[in-house]
Amino acid sequence: MKPQSVGAFSVRGRGRLKGEGILGLLILAILLLLYIFGGGTSGFFGVQNIVNVLRVFSYLFIAGIGMTMIIITRNIDISYGAVISVIAIVMAAISKTNRHLPFYAFLPVGMLVGMLLCGFNAWMMATFKIPSMVITLATTQIYYGALLLFLDGSIYNLRSNWTWFTFKANLFNYIPLSVVIALALLVASILFFKYSRFVRRLYAIGNNRQGAVYAGINVNRTMIITYVIGGALLSFSSATLATQGSRVTCTVGNNVEMNVIAAVVVGGTSAVGGSGKIYGTALGALLLAIISPALAYVNINTYFTNLVTGAIIVIAVATSALKNVEFRFGKKSRIETRR
Repeated sequence: MKPQSVGAFSVRGRGRLKGEGILGLLILAILLLLYIFGGGTSGFFGVQNIVNVLRVFSYLFIAGIGMTMIIITRNIDISYGAVISVIAIVMAAISKTNRHLPFYAFLPVGMLVGMLLCGFNAWMMATFKIPSMVITLATTQIYYGALLLFLDGSIYNLRSNWTWFTFKANLFNYIPLSVVIALALLVASILFFKYSRFVRRLYAIGNNRQGAVYAGINVNRTMIITYVIGGALLSFSSATLATQGSRVTCTVGNNVEMNVIAAVVVGGTSAVGGSGKIYGTALGALLLAIISPALAYVNINTYFTNLVTGAIIVIAVATSALKNVEFRFGKKSRIETRR
């Protein structure tokens, strides 16, 4: 019998929970324990803490949409953190020299920068047949190096039009605009994944690249479009990260890509491509957004956040790999039985 899912925490059998269901129950269990032992709404569930968790969730998930699409095709982009930094610096520079412009005027520029940088990654991969890991590792160093070369570390003394996105753009005075955008993108991306022919091409490429070519799919063009979409979305993640103060550093996106990849893999997207669901990425982003403040609240050193995140990734990847092996052996045994 074919597995219901080959995601990180998937299980077999009709009527059992899929991977995303198990992940959702895990998040609910963590939240319940924090509520019981954390002083209810006066503790971990205080308004400001919840807002901070949702803000982290929003930038992880928005960046995770593009990363999910990329990993489904059996590729990766580890330049996301550097691209976020470049976008932030470019938008901050515009803000500093155009102090009367509203913040939403900067976002199209940020989207264009993200599209160009991530599109360049995909173009290099397609033109020179360079593995995605290698080219994005190289461009990470190039992008960070360019920022450090042309800037004195940061842009500072930014005015209120810059910090508006974090401190004033709130729905009902509490819900950050970044969260509203993330939820809107969640709905849009679920529909996109369900009905789009383009996404079906991504799954085809991830499962069998050569077969996708024989089926008439332009793999190079599809990959470039995928990376460009991811780059455009990074503008919103960059805005969420960079507008929390009047100073923006060149390393504002440092290591963000690892958390984004973690959210995608933990959410059930196969690390070897070919399968993945966007709502799984949303749950993975929520779990990672909860981990750091949860550890801090129970007085565990925040340095353990990276350790816990790494352990979760290892478990998710190992489980996914075991499911893939199990599926292949099961398929092979069925073929031999028919013979």
